[in-house]
Amino acid sequence: MKKADRLLQFSMSPTIMVRMSALTLFISLIAGVVVMATAGQGVTCRREIPGELIRELWNRTNALINELPKEERFSRRLRLLPKFCTKCSERSIGWLELQKIIDIYQASVFSRAAIKKFLPQHYDELLYRLHHTLQHCVSSSKHSKYSKTIKKTARKIKKRRDEGALKAVREFSFILRWIDELM
Repeated sequence: MKKADRLLQFSMSPTIMVRMSALTLFISLIAGVVVMATAGQGVTCRREIPGELIRELWNRTNALINELPKEERFSRRLRLLPKFCTKCSERSIGWLELQKIIDIYQASVFSRAAIKKFLPQHYDELLYRLHHTLQHCVSSSKHSKYSKTIKKTARKIKKRRDEGALKAVREFSFILRWIDELM
């Protein structure tokens, strides 16, 4: 038997074909898992959060800001939210950080009596929908690299009480812009 015939016979053996099929299947499964893991979170949140919800929150937030009492001069310089960016490599914010910030806003800002009296109709329902959607599409098992920064923001809002809540409402449009840029 010639060398070429032996190679052809060897490559056609059923054992080798089964092993090659199993290896091919294994590689394709691994590739599928890697693609799903990298694309999962961002695509899910982009798909889950309706654009109409963000637009409606944007419009009602602007109406809310117009209803609020005017700021004092000294508080204009203070910025409560950190300077995040959705498209930069440094200080980049993602869905996990947005979820944590929305949690803070619901607990410390929009629940205050000083703010509740100014809220437009159905604003709480829109916030709840956004909060619930973020909880659904963001994996809470991950740890944000900006946890300390976000906790510092929460402390600033709580420390300033009603004045901090009023200032935070004025800055809520930053959060909506970040969500819009990530979509």
